[in-house]
Order: sequence, then structure tokens, then C-alpha cells
Amino acid sequence: MPPEELQVFEKLNTEKDASIGDVTDAVFQGIRTSANKIYVVDVLDANRVESDDEGDVVTVVPIGESREYEIETDLLRPFLQGDEVKRWRGDWGGNHVIHPYYSDESDDGELEAGLYSPEYLKENLPKTWEFFLEHRDALEGRESGRKQGEEDWYGYIYPKNLGKFEAPKIIQAHISTEATFMIDEAGTWYFTTAYGVLLTPDFRDLTDEMVCQLNSKALDFYFKHITTVKMGGYYEYRSQYVSKLPCVTEDSAGVFGLMCETAAEIVETIDLDSKTDRFPEAYLGEYDGELDYISYEWQTRRYPVSAKVQGDVEGDCTVQAGRSDEINDPAMYSDDRDARKRRAEYVHAAVDGRSVKSGEETTIPIPRSDDDVVGLLERLEAETDEAVYDLFDLTAEERAVFEDYLDVFRTGCDRDLSDNRFR
Repeated sequence: MPPEELQVFEKLNTEKDASIGDVTDAVFQGIRTSANKIYVVDVLDANRVESDDEGDVVTVVPIGESREYEIETDLLRPFLQGDEVKRWRGDWGGNHVIHPYYSDESDDGELEAGLYSPEYLKENLPKTWEFFLEHRDALEGRESGRKQGEEDWYGYIYPKNLGKFEAPKIIQAHISTEATFMIDEAGTWYFTTAYGVLLTPDFRDLTDEMVCQLNSKALDFYFKHITTVKMGGYYEYRSQYVSKLPCVTEDSAGVFGLMCETAAEIVETIDLDSKTDRFPEAYLGEYDGELDYISYEWQTRRYPVSAKVQGDVEGDCTVQAGRSDEINDPAMYSDDRDARKRRAEYVHAAVDGRSVKSGEETTIPIPRSDDDVVGLLERLEAETDEAVYDLFDLTAEERAVFEDYLDVFRTGCDRDLSDNRFR
């Protein structure tokens, strides 16, 4: 390498107090169910379901089907496909995996996984057990060396490293053009075609700090000097190379706090963006009203959907994407003309920006109450406003200026409208 590069490369080695390999306890692959079309599901009426969300019931659709099922939340875990693993946080599409395993702490303080028994599932999670029974033939038919009728037929074929998923960890993309390390500070995320990195018990509380270092330009510079480039400018982030990266475990510069605070803000922003992209499902977790479901089969592949609301002289509204896709469902109708428009806007918010394939079916939950449709849309709009406020780094006092001004403006317009001045 050129002299100026060699100088900073050697300085990283001089200033380090450890290598990533020194603080790493395990590097492990994602889960392999061998039946993702059954185990991986889209949750229709809740936001992200995490390991401590127990006792509720949600509606799910397996990614290989269009049929809806009700199951308990206890065994659901957020699930990332390989291309959804991004820097800091995943570009999560909203899928969950049904995970019929429990985690217990071993004598050395590590988590170990075990398969729930049929008796436990029947007694405590009857809806989930019924879901497994509905798919028994397909699950027993997997090629695994198992014999028909074995008691663990509803478990994964390769149940390895499952205890490691619910510990604070780092998730890294396998192949990427740049350092792509994701924070999982609570042990929430399950994944496939990526790698998990579990730090040793002595350094596990530095998981966030290590992600900050791994995502930095300094360590990516070092990495790209010790590995080989693949076609198209991609790099394979193998543990044999990542383990050699220098790192700092003692906060001699007093920057760990700032690093973690900044990383937390990045993660919070990405999480909010992901939530607004998954309207309305992500907003229905606390909604207990009655729902209808709009099902639509896409006629054309759209990456992404670019939709618009169309109205006619009668006040009926449809949601259209291009010439071939038009969503017009009885659940979008209301006796009130304005409510019909808001229902169409709700459906528009649900599909606009999604990526869909020709023949793919989208199911959209929509409240039966017109007021509840408006309420959910207002929640979406409020969180979008918060994201823009964050983008401009506005303080609470500065945000209040906007809110106060617009409240006054709206009140004035409402008064004028009542006098028919703007009709």
C-alpha cells in the first residue's frame, strides 16, 4: 500500500488494545427451518412482536399462502431476510418467524434453547398448536432423515445456535460493498443468510460500541486492506478477516457515551421509518376495534407501487397504480362522502411504496369505523411529522411553534368554513 496508507494502517494496530477476535465468543449462522413458507408469516394486526410480548392473539398469513390464521404472540420473533440486514438496523419488511423453542440460562450464564413439548403447546398456546397441526403433513414431509410420526415434527430441521439469538448481539451482512453491521441490543432479531456475532461475557455490554467501531471508515479501511475484492466491488465479510480487525475496549478518549448516543438516534430514526412504511399493520397493535380485510391480487410487478387516489363525480374513490391495478373494495365504501375519500387515502398509504410481484396478493386490514380510519391516519401523519422534526434537529420548543401556528390556522379555517366562506 502507499506510504500514507501504511502509516495509518500501522497506527490502528499500535493504538488498539484488542482485536475483534479477542472479544468474540461466537460467530453463528442464521436459522434454517427448511419450511420458511410455513414458519415465516406476515402479521396483519400488530407492529413488531418481540420475545417478551406474550398472551395476545394476532392474525397472520404465512408467506407461502394467502390464508389467514390466528395464533398467540408468544412464539413470534421479528425475522430478517439476508438482503434486509443493513448498517445499524435492518430494512425490515415486517415478517416474523414462528419459533417453537424456549431459552433457558445454563450454569455458565449462557442461553440454551429447547423445543416446547406438544403438551405445553396444546395447553398454553392452543391456536399456535392448531396452526402446526394444519401444516403437519408438509412439516413431516421435509427431507431430514426424520421418520413419519416423530414427536418433534413441528421443530426446525437444523436447530443450531438457537440460544444465541436472544442475547445482545451484532448481525453482519455476508456480502456487501461496505461495512454492514447491525445493532441488536436486546436480542430481538432472528435472521437467515447473515451472521450473528456474540461477544464474550466480559465484553458483551460493549456490543453497541463494537458496532460503532465496525461500521466506522477506519475499520472498513483496515478490512479492505486484508481481504480480497469480489466481482462488482463486493466484499465477503468472513469471520477470518473480521476477527483480525483492531478495536478499543477501554474508553481512554471518553467517546463511548457519544458513540452509543449517536447510534441510538440512528436506530430510533430507522425504526420509525420502518414503522411508517408498514402502515397500517404496525399501528394496529393497540387497536381493539373491529376490522375488515381488503384483499387485492396485483396484476403487474411494481418495484415500488406508485399509487394515487382517484375520485368520480359521485364521490366514490379508488386507489390506482398504473393502468392495470385498481383497488376498489366494499370495505372502502361509506355513506359519508368525505369518509370514502379518507378510506381511499388509508388504502393508498397502505400500498404506496411497497414492492409487489404480479399475482401476489396483498391483505390490508381496515377499521369498520370511519372515525377509527381517520384516527390511524392521524397517527401515521403525526409520526411522519416527528421524523421530519428529527431530520431538521428541531427542539421541543421549536416544534411547538409549528404546532401552535397550525392549530391557530386550522381553527381560523374551521370558523370560516362554518360561515361557508370557502365552500
